[in-house]
Amino acid sequence: MSTFNCCPPLLQANSGANSNGSQFFITCAKCDWLDNKHVVFGRVLGDGLLVMRKIENVATGPNNRPKLACVINECGEM
Repeated sequence: MSTFNCCPPLLQANSGANSNGSQFFITCAKCDWLDNKHVVFGRVLGDGLLVMRKIENVATGPNNRPKLACVINECGEM
């Protein structure tokens, strides 16, 4: 089973071997092409999943940019 088939995983971005930094991303769909390229270290659960789905469903315009501002505040700390 692919690590990117579980939805939605939380991943650490990188640009190649030994380059993990402070950029993170969440996938909203199956992404087989990312297997063995990024570190999966968690997934979105509970209320966070509802927030993520609402953001995912915001209409987009040119260049796939959201038509509405998506701002997350008072989100707490990890």
